[in-house]
Amino acid sequence: MFLADISIKRPIMVSMALIVFLIFGLIGYFSLPLELTPEVEFGFVTIQTIYPGGGPQEVENQITKKIEDNVSTVSNIDWMQSYSMDSVSIVMIRFEMDKDPDIANQEVKEKVDQILNELPEGAERPIVAKFDFNAMPIMDIMLSGNQNLIDLYEYADKNLKVRFSQIPGVARVDITGGQEREIRVEFDNRIVYENAISLTQLSQILKAANMDMPGGQFKQQNQEYSVRLKGELRSMEALREMEIPTAFGKKKLGMLAKIEDTGAKIRERTTYFNNVDKLRKDNVVLLSLTKSPEGNTVDLASAIYETLPEIEKELPAGNNLSVVLDRSKFIESSVEDTLGNIFLGVLLTALVLLFFLHDIRSTIIAALSMPFSIISTFLLLQYAGFTLNIMSLMGLSTAVGILVTNSVVVLENIFRYKQMGHSSADSAAKGTSEIAVAIIASTMTNIVVFLPIASMSGLVGQFFKQFALTVTFATIFSIIVSFTLTPMLASLILPDKDTKKRPLGQKLENMFHSWEKSYRKILDMVIKNKLRSAMVIVVSILLFFLSFISASRVGFEFMPLMDEGDIGVEVELPQGYNLEATTALLRIVEDRIKENKEVKHIVTQMGSLAETDIGTNLAKMSIKLVPAEQREITSNQAADLFIRKLSDIPNAKIRVAPVSPMGGGEAPIQFFLLGQNIEQLEKYKNQILDRIKTIPGLVNLTTSSRPGKPEITLNPDRVKMADLGFTVFDLAMTLRNSIEGIVATQYKDAGEEYDIRIMLNENSTDTPEKIANLAVVGPAGVYRLSQLAAIDYTEGYSKIIHRDKYKSILFTGYTGPGVALGDVVNEIRSRTNEISFAGGYKIDWGGDVEMMEETSIEMLSTFFIAFLLTYMLLAAILESLTQPMMILGTVPLAMIGVFLALDITGKTMNTISMMAIIMLLGIVVNNAILLLDYTNLLRKKGKSVRDALLEACPTRLKPILMATIAIILGMMPMALGIGTSGSEFRQPMGIVSIGGLIVSSVLTLIVIPSIYNLTSRRAKKVKK
Repeated sequence: MFLADISIKRPIMVSMALIVFLIFGLIGYFSLPLELTPEVEFGFVTIQTIYPGGGPQEVENQITKKIEDNVSTVSNIDWMQSYSMDSVSIVMIRFEMDKDPDIANQEVKEKVDQILNELPEGAERPIVAKFDFNAMPIMDIMLSGNQNLIDLYEYADKNLKVRFSQIPGVARVDITGGQEREIRVEFDNRIVYENAISLTQLSQILKAANMDMPGGQFKQQNQEYSVRLKGELRSMEALREMEIPTAFGKKKLGMLAKIEDTGAKIRERTTYFNNVDKLRKDNVVLLSLTKSPEGNTVDLASAIYETLPEIEKELPAGNNLSVVLDRSKFIESSVEDTLGNIFLGVLLTALVLLFFLHDIRSTIIAALSMPFSIISTFLLLQYAGFTLNIMSLMGLSTAVGILVTNSVVVLENIFRYKQMGHSSADSAAKGTSEIAVAIIASTMTNIVVFLPIASMSGLVGQFFKQFALTVTFATIFSIIVSFTLTPMLASLILPDKDTKKRPLGQKLENMFHSWEKSYRKILDMVIKNKLRSAMVIVVSILLFFLSFISASRVGFEFMPLMDEGDIGVEVELPQGYNLEATTALLRIVEDRIKENKEVKHIVTQMGSLAETDIGTNLAKMSIKLVPAEQREITSNQAADLFIRKLSDIPNAKIRVAPVSPMGGGEAPIQFFLLGQNIEQLEKYKNQILDRIKTIPGLVNLTTSSRPGKPEITLNPDRVKMADLGFTVFDLAMTLRNSIEGIVATQYKDAGEEYDIRIMLNENSTDTPEKIANLAVVGPAGVYRLSQLAAIDYTEGYSKIIHRDKYKSILFTGYTGPGVALGDVVNEIRSRTNEISFAGGYKIDWGGDVEMMEETSIEMLSTFFIAFLLTYMLLAAILESLTQPMMILGTVPLAMIGVFLALDITGKTMNTISMMAIIMLLGIVVNNAILLLDYTNLLRKKGKSVRDALLEACPTRLKPILMATIAIILGMMPMALGIGTSGSEFRQPMGIVSIGGLIVSSVLTLIVIPSIYNLTSRRAKKVKK
């Protein structure tokens, strides 16, 4: 072979060429950024519209529906989901994978701009934004101290936010907690009524009286002068001294209203409890730092830690900063664990080689293929723009055993020629040349399996692209090594004459020969006649079908849960509970959780669960556990423990679940009840809940449908209003300005702007009777609100959800510890199918279930493509249409081991498991290729089928065992879950691969010769 010949004849030249790959591979390794997962990009656009004072129904009809109708004409929409809530509309659009995110964002903006004039007066301009899943918060930093919430927020917003934003790679800094500074002008309703003060008109007066404006320039001789009006309020005293018109003439604002430099209404709070030091902090502000899409998490975290000491020196006395969440730690730990698995795999594989070759020189020759292939792969990873993440490194960890296979087979064949009396150089040349076709075939089977994986469409396809291409790159380098470095070193360092073997080496060699003799005897019995061969095939088919018993016990899920030590607790109190009541209940929850020694700290945020779940009756807790090596239970077990501890707390819905870095904090079970009418949806919702709430393993079941707050609804008397000169707008503005207040203008202080809000004081609006007596000022005088409108007491909606323009109710739930997602989903489907839905009503799945179904279909399609490509490749190499089918017969044999391994270990069939099965397709056929390739070679030399099999199979036994055990031990660290970070994610890959390899390798040694013996004899008879 050309490469082998030139490597033997020009070793220095080839060595220099190979060293070039090593040098640039090392450069690539040190320049590759660290991330947890590969970057995934798809079109996801959000449209947020603020409509102050609008209820969910008004927001739905006047804003959400108009936006949905117009943007639904944009092409390639996968699904559209909207939330209509108090004062805000949020529309989320997910696009197909082939839609460019930037184009999608631009098209949505254009569609929204077309309906701006159709939106109600008072609605703010919709904000259209492309959501980038790669730009996620990587660090939470807590500011605490002895200052009040206003001062803490002020410092965080005006100082810390700016400082952290200046760090390269930080895209956004979000602030949670604290209290914004606000200038409040509060009136008593009695004063407003007696002085006939219109709050709407007052806001316009304040705005007109608080402004600077340039007047232009003029010239006088050679000098140019600027003219500017300085009419802004310079102090709080100026605001108090400002005169405003009343029914009794002008009066100073400070005489009519209470003017305070205070804070905005607190509807969200954040607290922190350090369970290690038993230290609680109520006055805290949380700063969440989000990296830019092109930013690097680990490098950015390092830059933040470098900047923190400098920022801490500038803090006011008594204040301090603490890092309460750092995603980079888990990434670094996960990458270190995966690299450790790779190193351990290399070490174990080298020991296997030493055991079989029992010669240090031979072991070095074969083992060098692993570091060379791995290091050189980093060159192509850098060129492809990849990162060092859990998927690319798992690709290298998977490939460790595969990399040495080619060199082992070549080296074993070289030894065979040496035993025949050839020199080292001749043995290297002839041994490599003879086995070249088999090596190329086995290597290409790996590549043609991984290329379809790399070209998968969809979200999972992007996720696994780096994994598949990393294995492909490493495999390409392994074949380069086996045709260059292996024969070159064999010709240089192996002695021409066999040296006397050591006693241990001789014993091992005798043992291998005894294995070959035993295998030959077994094979001789199996292929003695056609009937026995047929019986072996029938038994193997029977074993395959029996393995379905194990397969039936294997559960399904989308992704394995990684234990980062994060647990989320969601608490929901009845509608109408204020922030103080919610805080009191959260203290009870906190007291019970902090009893566990595994808890490191607790961050509690009252006032919301998410952007689409906001209310003073809602709260969430972020619980951080101590590192995995310091606790005896997993985060999943800890969550189950907390569920039991909190189950008896009355008057609250409490949901506890572990948070995985792969899946965020979303519930894995999500499905929508879609329909046309809210009332009918509520009836169906109750039927569904009654049926599924008793499903074993289904926990934290909840729905998006909740009773709204008690509402005081005003129905205007239009006839009376028209007679008195009032409009509905007058009533609406009076109502909103009195209760919520109106931001009239801004007060400037030290270069910063703060809202000036006009409103009635709390004593004027704290009962329905007082709201009925609110003063409404108009052309005909001052009237009570109750004189112009009928007041009713109703219950409104808290939130209205649409899914693809259907009215919908979202059901969410989690699985209990040890319960597979697929089992729970199947039971939910079974029970909901019992309900007869009317036309226009249906169930639509989302979340992990939707992703799991899409992935399963895509994986199945990829498997068949890989199977077809493997067949075509083998047919082309072997110049046969039948022998590739024999070789591919090893795939069902591998499935026996896969099902048994998953059943015994209790692991699920998930995305990683399915990926390992596809990968096995390219690995398990290699043993059959080695057997059939040498058998065909012997038959061409004139040997009969039986004689050829009896010589070829025992001859190839040792390289097959070496290669198989090398691959198994290379993946063993992964299968054993060695490491504390991300091992749960890597483990299914190792378990499936090892299980499939063990069973397929053992059965291949018997089944493939039987099939060959059976089919070849038939062919011979036909020929006759």
